[in-house]
Amino acid sequence: MKKSSFLYGAFILAIVNFIVRALGFSYKIILSKIIGAEGIGLFQMVFPVLMVFITITTAGVPVAVSRIVAKHNSLGNHNDIKKTFKVAFGLTFIVALILSCIILAFSKFISIEILESEKVYPSVILLSPAMLFISLSSVMRGYFYGLKKINPAGIAQIIEQITRISFVLLVIYLLYPVSPRLGAFIAVCGVSVGELFGLLWLILNYKLVNRKMINRSISRISSIEILSKVSLIALPITISRIINVVLQMLNAILIPQRLVAAGFTKSEAISTFGRVTGMTLPIIFLPFIVTSALVVNIIPNLSEELALKNFRTIKRNISTCIRITLFVAIPLTLYYVFFANSIANFFYNDPLVGKYIGIMGYATIFLSLQHTMSGILHGLGKEVYATINYVIGMSIQLASTYFLVSKPSLGINGFFIGFLASTCLICLLHYIVLNRFINIKLSIKNHIIKPFLSAAFSIVVMMLLGIFMKDLGIKNYVVFFSCFLSGGLSYILILLITKGLPPLITDRLGFKKS
Repeated sequence: MKKSSFLYGAFILAIVNFIVRALGFSYKIILSKIIGAEGIGLFQMVFPVLMVFITITTAGVPVAVSRIVAKHNSLGNHNDIKKTFKVAFGLTFIVALILSCIILAFSKFISIEILESEKVYPSVILLSPAMLFISLSSVMRGYFYGLKKINPAGIAQIIEQITRISFVLLVIYLLYPVSPRLGAFIAVCGVSVGELFGLLWLILNYKLVNRKMINRSISRISSIEILSKVSLIALPITISRIINVVLQMLNAILIPQRLVAAGFTKSEAISTFGRVTGMTLPIIFLPFIVTSALVVNIIPNLSEELALKNFRTIKRNISTCIRITLFVAIPLTLYYVFFANSIANFFYNDPLVGKYIGIMGYATIFLSLQHTMSGILHGLGKEVYATINYVIGMSIQLASTYFLVSKPSLGINGFFIGFLASTCLICLLHYIVLNRFINIKLSIKNHIIKPFLSAAFSIVVMMLLGIFMKDLGIKNYVVFFSCFLSGGLSYILILLITKGLPPLITDRLGFKKS
């Protein structure tokens, strides 16, 4: 596999994603045990507010900076690189500062009128510095991506996670025991602290890289021209992302409110919301470690191949992406359905989370395909279709949350109905649009049947091994790790025997393609 291959880049990025997500996932598990479901729920209520604001500064500008910097770097126009970065950084700083002031000025209104919880008021105030740090860090990462210097940006993410986790756990340890309200406040404070240290690392690396740049040309573009180019690229992406985030925020606001309408107490509603969004969803989204790496690398790859009209290569790369997605998503979907209680007990010791994983696990395969196909559509220049599909799906989910969750007979199950329906619908719409523009030929045998049968075999292995080890009186955590390790190995083994592994893996192992 050549280093120029987008799959090579996806593999490297998947490793980085795994490290960052593993740290974040472990952190959420520990935090949930310390501050409880209500504390996690309060934190999850605040976080969508931050996402809405940072989308304005982080969705499109970093992408624009990356593209423009990459273009000037290929021509050796280092002065233009520096000027582009300074203009974009200044623009982002001004906009982020204004948005931070808006958060401060309307923090009480956001807490009481929108989130309907005075408990989150201190946490909302603390979103202001996080807003500024995250915005500036994203622009700097776009700068490094444009120069094809991945290490500074990747290390910055790891520094941010480690600093955040260390700060939050240390403060909670010193103040223990903490109330759910204080726990959520400390967790939000940790976001700002982590982002600050990540930003300082990026600034240090920027100065080092900037010193090494030789000014081979005189900048011939004005700041107005740069601003115009950045805006032209950033605005469509930002508008699309804002729509998505606003819909997610509305859903986050509605769930606790409609649960109260169904007869839940305020505390029960927030705890249920915390279990769903703060405990269950991070597990359901585990395949995104792979799919996000595929998406980041497939977008520029498809854009290049489309410009060269290499439609055969485009079809092959799309097929490979979908196959790898299914290779990961199919077994995880079955594991979530069959071992939901074991997973929940191991990570959270919470039976309700096990119930939620068992239900939401059915959506895993569709979520994964939806994510990958969305990236493919962006790479083909069909981002408008991807956005329309997402809005349609999320509208169904919002409607289900509003009308079904408030029914006492359904409660949170009303959200699950909308979640499953919207995920399947978005996935189907993405496939229809994709197939309309690029006629994809998928092998049912290799893409679906072989992974499914291999995963089913691995489940039998896991169940039998689990029964055998429990009869011997082996500790539960040893049984858990042993079963999932043996299940994963048996899954890959059967795929090897049936030649069902994706070409990426078989090529590296020296096997012929199936």
